[in-house]
Amino acid sequence: MSPSPRPFLLAGLACALLALAGCAADSTDGARIPADPYRQLDCAVDQDCPDPALFFCDTAVSRCAPACRTPEDCLAARRAEYALAECDGSPLGCQCDMNRCMPGVCAADADCGGGRVCRDGACVVPPAAETVDACEVTPDVVVGRPGLPVVFTVWARDKAGAPVVPRDGVTWRARAPAVTGEGTGSSARFVLAEPGDEREAVEARVGSATCRARVTVLPATVPAGGVRVLVVDELTGRPVPLATVAVSNAAGALTASAVTGPEGATWVPATGEVGLSVFHADYGYLTLARQDVTGERDVRLALRRNPLDRFGGVRGTFGEDPKSDEATPALRLGLAGLSMPGLPAELAPEALLGPEREVEVALGNSRRRLSLPSGAALWLAGTPPMEVNAPGVAGFCDTSLEGVVEAELAVRAGACGTRAAWALQGGLPLRELPLNALEPGVDPLLLLGRLVPGSPRFSSTVRRDTRFTLDLTPGITSGAPDVESVRYPRAVSFAEGGVRLAFPFAVRVPELPRYRGVYLDRAYVLATVSAPGRGVVPLGLGAATNAAPADPNTDKDERLASPGLVLVRMAPAHGGLEGQPYRLVVAATSTLAREDASAAVATSALLVDLPGPDFDPQGSRPVEPRTGFLGLPEDARYNFDSAAWQGLEARQFRADVDEAASLVRVVFTNRAGRRWTVLADPDHARAGFRLPRPPATFEDRTYFGDVQGSRARMLVEALMVGGPAARDRLGPERLASAGGPGMERLADLTLGTAALDVGRPEVAWLFPELEGQRLVRGSAVRVRVTGFRVGSGEASEGQVRLTLRGGLGCEGTVLLEAEDVSQGRGEVELRLPATCSGMGVMLVAELADSGGVPLRPPVAAVRGVDIP
Repeated sequence: MSPSPRPFLLAGLACALLALAGCAADSTDGARIPADPYRQLDCAVDQDCPDPALFFCDTAVSRCAPACRTPEDCLAARRAEYALAECDGSPLGCQCDMNRCMPGVCAADADCGGGRVCRDGACVVPPAAETVDACEVTPDVVVGRPGLPVVFTVWARDKAGAPVVPRDGVTWRARAPAVTGEGTGSSARFVLAEPGDEREAVEARVGSATCRARVTVLPATVPAGGVRVLVVDELTGRPVPLATVAVSNAAGALTASAVTGPEGATWVPATGEVGLSVFHADYGYLTLARQDVTGERDVRLALRRNPLDRFGGVRGTFGEDPKSDEATPALRLGLAGLSMPGLPAELAPEALLGPEREVEVALGNSRRRLSLPSGAALWLAGTPPMEVNAPGVAGFCDTSLEGVVEAELAVRAGACGTRAAWALQGGLPLRELPLNALEPGVDPLLLLGRLVPGSPRFSSTVRRDTRFTLDLTPGITSGAPDVESVRYPRAVSFAEGGVRLAFPFAVRVPELPRYRGVYLDRAYVLATVSAPGRGVVPLGLGAATNAAPADPNTDKDERLASPGLVLVRMAPAHGGLEGQPYRLVVAATSTLAREDASAAVATSALLVDLPGPDFDPQGSRPVEPRTGFLGLPEDARYNFDSAAWQGLEARQFRADVDEAASLVRVVFTNRAGRRWTVLADPDHARAGFRLPRPPATFEDRTYFGDVQGSRARMLVEALMVGGPAARDRLGPERLASAGGPGMERLADLTLGTAALDVGRPEVAWLFPELEGQRLVRGSAVRVRVTGFRVGSGEASEGQVRLTLRGGLGCEGTVLLEAEDVSQGRGEVELRLPATCSGMGVMLVAELADSGGVPLRPPVAAVRGVDIP
């Protein structure tokens, strides 16, 4: 099955990020170096600086910079006449970061003395609650049953719309009997109580500003003989009316259905073990496979909108270069995005990175055309910066957003959102760009992840309350969304307000899992902060290989003590996200999908809670994940056909997943990007379960939606949810329970994932290239197969079957070939019989099993040719 485009987009993204491999702009708050006269001296070598023991020549900008071996080398007692005001006059002093004196950056209020707090990496006087002009509670809408606990968070802003994080002056209260609870601080816990219709029930007060959340409480009892199903929008909390809830039996046949009302709930008759599915044309379908409703008869399901039905976001702009040195030509880069709600697998690749575009970059005397995601910009210093487009996911908004008159209508239509915009920006002298950085075969994401931790001059910028609109995607009505033609009317500037990535530290990567018998060969670590109601914001990264030797551990980094350690560099939470939890995403991947057309995209990741950033450049205090990687679900199989096939019943799924997994997720995606997600207990996945057919008025999203009726893309993911101990793990029944933690919190509760994005099998013509092309008799023809392992060995899936139609001596001829003649690129060559001739001969290439029987549903490509 064809691999996901995601890894190739990541590679393009990383190609752009290489421009950051030198030093970031000097305009970062908390990391700005004053323009003292002696540091404006030009230099070529260290000896050109006033004192080579105290300075070195920063060849990135050909300027003298303060040097050090220990933090004491940055203080006046050591530097005397070359004292650094930013080191001696700051309560944070300076760090000796990569042998460079860099102003200290705080990560928490505890880092600051004298009653000050840490904001944007600097120690400042606590902002008064009285400066708050407006606030927002998230979630702002909640629907549930009595006894459901909910944690609310408040975001505050001043009159200019800038984020405010007050230390004191935030109080919470219940305004209606629908909830009980109270509290102080940025978050408070309430419990749903008295049943009733929607009302304003929770109030936060920040200074003189107040904001509220609306709550609907369903009746406490559920009628016997069935199950109540509440359907809500995962990202807004709004109820989803007019959704069809269907019950299916073990054979996948529908036995009952009902439609949700205005409050998003309905009751359906069901007993014992059943399949529970929710269908809505505007949302991804959701199925709970083999759900036991004997004990739990109250279920709460969260749906996500179709990711490509509407598309939008912001345009990112960057400032002019702070300085430009014609003698040191440099590349400049800006990379921007919007915070990501949930787990990466829940986002469409286009929404994660933006559609690709081609840019032209001058490299010395040559020019290169690069394909980069729309969120990346690359330009030559001294020329106007490029703009970027950052796609966003729908959510909450208000009437402060231009073009939004009725905010609630826009939210319910998925026409707007509020996320945290983030950016990285910096520059690299052309002479420091690795010679092979943009050559084929180089892994730029890996190179970037190894270079970032070694530089103290990267910066991060966050715009917490970024609102944007989403419009109908061109082409969506025909099932072929064109996200490249989407326009982004709202602009966000990242020219100011950055914070330095001031915290290098090490992460110990557990034993790497295997795919196709080989250990995964790449490890990436992403440092993030989680913002309630906004999503995950990247703050830093690191990377390592597993090649020398290819064993269970990442290769030894010369900067660290042993194999299995990865150096990471990150910024502290800033831009109004102070006080929010940090998490590391430790991901292991395989490059096999780039080399083998039959391979799936294999990723296993751990999500690790991080108490806070740590300045530990030697890696003497590595972060230790609590669990190991989950194994990949390599033998996952699904029968797309309506009849039994190759040991599977009709529409049956089966997979042997890791024993540590508590949840299995199967995601089908059609050509319009619309999904059908199935959640199952690992034991049920091992035994097998059958998927129902959707009700007659809904499309079957297990199919691609093309005229051939071919199968949809498929992703299989095993997840460890809850705690590392087996007793603490959460499966689909507990997650979907109306009194449980909630499916909306799946990302927060997940400790590890292992996913295979297997895509879909495809066959395409390489030669003849054109319809109606003329061939000589006995010609060799060639097709390319992706997402399907051709061959004759035990690990192979089958072969190519070529059937000839029409002509003289052609009709009914069947040719079979299982050899890949292109070293993994999936190219298969077949030779036509010399006796075959005629005009309009049809060549039907299709994929078949090892016995030559065509796959069901068929995977085929047809080419008409003339053979004189």
